[in-house]
Amino acid sequence: MALTPVTPPAVKPIIAKDQDLGFLPIKAKITPIIMVLLASLLETEPFVGVLSFWPSLGFLTALGGRLLRPELWQAWMGLPLGMANDIINGQPPATSMITWTACFLMMDIVDNRLVWRNYWQDWILATVAVFCSSLLALCMSCGLKGHFAIALVADMPRILVSILLFPVVEFFCSLVDRWRLAL
Repeated sequence: MALTPVTPPAVKPIIAKDQDLGFLPIKAKITPIIMVLLASLLETEPFVGVLSFWPSLGFLTALGGRLLRPELWQAWMGLPLGMANDIINGQPPATSMITWTACFLMMDIVDNRLVWRNYWQDWILATVAVFCSSLLALCMSCGLKGHFAIALVADMPRILVSILLFPVVEFFCSLVDRWRLAL
């Protein structure tokens, strides 16, 4: 009698990448979008300061949800979420739309290339996404004029706070995701 090796079952996502979300209850479909919109609303709180230390919580929440559940949002979802963020925060038109969609496309490419990711890779991906989106937003808002370098240096504290705050936001996204999927 030959012994056959026991292989553990493969970990599968809740839904396939091309599968329709029609079987999920309405709470599971709407909660991530509402969470990103509420985080974007938090940015409109009146804080007075010389430099901007307040990170883009809507973007961090969208990144945390996208990195936590890559099968939930496709790359095009960055466009309507970015448009809502532009409208809520009064940024120049299409700033968040372009940067969020570019970051979601980057996440899609990384998801197709990597077989698995761990916590540190998620943090590195979020760091690259935050820095690139801030750089792209600065290019769009002030162009390539002479004061671009000054604006980038002035924006560095906000970028660093965003990078350091990402694990807290991702933890909050995981708590909301557990509540969302509880039946």
